[in-house]
Amino acid sequence: MKLEAERFTIRLPRPFRIAHGASLTRETILVHIHCEGIDGYGEGALPPYYPSTAEASLSWLNSIGRKGDLTAWESECTGGAPAQAAAGHVALEIALQDLKARKAGKPLWQLWGMNPAAVPACWRTVSMASSEPELSDMLDTAVSHGSTSIKLKTGSGDFAWDKQCIHIAVARNIRLGLDVNEGWTPAQAAEILPKLGELNIAFVEQPIGRDIAEWRELRTRTSEARIPPLVADEALQERDDFARLRGLIDGVNVKLLKAGGLRAALDWISLARELGMQVMLGVMIETGIARTAAAQLAPLADWLDIDPPDSIPTAPMIGFEIYGDRLVLSDRPGLGLVDVASTG
Repeated sequence: MKLEAERFTIRLPRPFRIAHGASLTRETILVHIHCEGIDGYGEGALPPYYPSTAEASLSWLNSIGRKGDLTAWESECTGGAPAQAAAGHVALEIALQDLKARKAGKPLWQLWGMNPAAVPACWRTVSMASSEPELSDMLDTAVSHGSTSIKLKTGSGDFAWDKQCIHIAVARNIRLGLDVNEGWTPAQAAEILPKLGELNIAFVEQPIGRDIAEWRELRTRTSEARIPPLVADEALQERDDFARLRGLIDGVNVKLLKAGGLRAALDWISLARELGMQVMLGVMIETGIARTAAAQLAPLADWLDIDPPDSIPTAPMIGFEIYGDRLVLSDRPGLGLVDVASTG
């Protein structure tokens, strides 16, 4: 019986730009559990704008691993971890769920009663562009892979450029959603949202900051307008935020790292439904392990935002496939993970 953890670097094919900055690499924490001849794998992302660190996560995981007992690992996982070790906690929780489903001989989605036929269309994220040719190239690449549902990153700090990018994207034969990553002021958002409503933009994610006063101001400014559904991401960081945002948002972006793992994400989705909110199931910049884990919950989402393998590398492992806008869950036990090298 063994618990192993490592820091893993994801190398991106092109700069990934959002309002919080640009990246060519991202780090993540990978966990491998070996128990009674069966392996379980998990992952916790390390976005630079979150408090979790690789050092704290690995230290927490190593202290748990020395106990060498599955029951102890499960107990420690249930008890939670410090905020600085959140990535390690999520990686361990996913690995434990993978292990349980593998022992049961069933895919995790099946063990949890999910219906793979209910998986919605998968949106492809296109990062913020620095020029019109770059944006056109990214959109052309997305369409060439069969994607017709595109989530465009905006919120560049240059409002005129954001509007130009939206105009370029709208001219394509695609369904378009926007992710602003807190990049607009309430006044800017109030100016553009009615126009986006006229353009049938599918949703606008986190158009403004996290401050509840900003959301109230935005809703007051747009109370008489037809606007797209507003989805909270950065404004939703813990369970208590649901009550704080009720009546101000239309939907929430549920991510495993924010929620605290698969079981916690299920709880968040259930709470969102109770409050009449739509659900976007999203991911960070992660390998195929965490993206596969999130995909297990895909049948519960209204919008599915899981990056395809050709967009962000999935090494070392993956357990789903995407054809155009269609995500297909594996019928292998657990998360259904296989080595990326073996997928050809």
